[in-house]
Amino acid sequence: MSPAVPAPPEHAGAVTVDALGTVLRGLATPTTGDAGCEAGALAALLDLFDQTTQAAGARVRVLDIFHDRALAISALLKPQLAESALPVAAAHRTAADCLSAVLMRVACAYLAALQSRVAPKPTRTAGNAMLCLLDAYALCSLTAAPLPEGLWATAHALLTHARTMAAPTTQIAGCADAEQLHRELIALELAQPPHLAPPDFFNIADYVRSYSGAVQIQVAVPHRDLDSWFWFDTESDTGPTPLLRTAPEADRAPRVLYCSCQRLGQVLGHHLDLIDEGGSAADMYLPACLGHARTRRLLRRLQARWMAMPRRQHARREREAAIRMLTGFEAIWQLLDKRDPSAEWDNRTTGWTLLNDSANGFALRLDGGATDLVRPGVPVLIKGSGSRNWMICVVRWARCISPGTIDVGVELLSHGAQAATVVTGTPPKRHASHALRLPPLTSRRPRTGVMLPPAAASAGQDVVVAHLSGGRYRLAEAHIGDLDLQTQTFDLFELDESGNSVERPPGSSRQGS
Repeated sequence: MSPAVPAPPEHAGAVTVDALGTVLRGLATPTTGDAGCEAGALAALLDLFDQTTQAAGARVRVLDIFHDRALAISALLKPQLAESALPVAAAHRTAADCLSAVLMRVACAYLAALQSRVAPKPTRTAGNAMLCLLDAYALCSLTAAPLPEGLWATAHALLTHARTMAAPTTQIAGCADAEQLHRELIALELAQPPHLAPPDFFNIADYVRSYSGAVQIQVAVPHRDLDSWFWFDTESDTGPTPLLRTAPEADRAPRVLYCSCQRLGQVLGHHLDLIDEGGSAADMYLPACLGHARTRRLLRRLQARWMAMPRRQHARREREAAIRMLTGFEAIWQLLDKRDPSAEWDNRTTGWTLLNDSANGFALRLDGGATDLVRPGVPVLIKGSGSRNWMICVVRWARCISPGTIDVGVELLSHGAQAATVVTGTPPKRHASHALRLPPLTSRRPRTGVMLPPAAASAGQDVVVAHLSGGRYRLAEAHIGDLDLQTQTFDLFELDESGNSVERPPGSSRQGS
């Protein structure tokens, strides 16, 4: 464990070389693996460092050590956050908020050194500052928390500084480019992290890290493909704003820059086409994430988002109602497999308040209690208080404005569902998987659907489906159709049940179909 940091002396004049020595000794202590403890200790060391006085160049060099230490702690914390349900546990949220604050303070201190022209290596300093902001952004995305105050203002100021200072004649080895990192931040923002599960966020960040140079930033007002263009005020604390939704005010013109990810989307589309034509991500030296079919499907959707601003298809209607929710594929299957699911409904579900609804989904707020597994891409079963109608939905976005709270947007997949078993393969190599049989949804899926765990089946397979119907088990030959939806936690296919079928009494086993 990191050594305890002594409280700073009461008189500023008493904070001398001894305090700086304490800071340096603390920074030199090996990390313990306890990210929460490390984040708090680093914040205390930064408090002490702020009260010391050194030459400008020496101060920046100590900031470099804080930068390295903070990024190392972040690397420990991010996998823990990725494995957590939302809202993340209080200890994890506290650690993430504390570390984000440290990263912001280091970035702002770097910026102050740049603006005062005292940074010995300004290009490296600007790059380090942007790396701090990117890590703070990642921590907030993984906890679904609001961005720290000043993050965009600091990023824009670093971009302005990078564009005005003289470019070095040669790139410094290991030195991050501030403008390139600002482009990376824009690409991540336009990927809409509240809609992404942690593995998806990491995969997108991996790709963006390699190709963010394709993100366009320009002074000139764009005159074509306006639905792909955004703008930001370099002296404001706001991220990119869609140009077609809100145009910048005329008096802001000298401070406004325009950005677009359309070219990045075109590059991504080209890479995906090459792999679809039989190419290998490894052979073409493309990011490893493109080697996975599931990730490529995600990136196809992201490509469309980068090429043109998403537009709301259905109007929202604000209203309040009490809702109960059950989270997770297996939990839903276990409940629906019971003779009387309603008997255990209240004990297994959590309470939510309906905030608004539209033709294809709902926005909900947790009333309190543990949620289990809530992340974008997770299936949920919801029902209004007093209602007899079950609805299968998928979480589309999640936000935790404050610790312990969560708002989610869910998309309707089906009115009702049946617990089923899908048997793939032929004797003697058969495999049975739990499945949810979803009736057709008029607005988007004309056929029956089947929801399965990831990789349990594939399009084009012939299977046997067993489910309870009219008090008897129905065994049917079926064909897995097109993939309708894929997330980190399930695959949803169309299901053709036109094959032969038989019925068995309730005591028969579905596993032996």
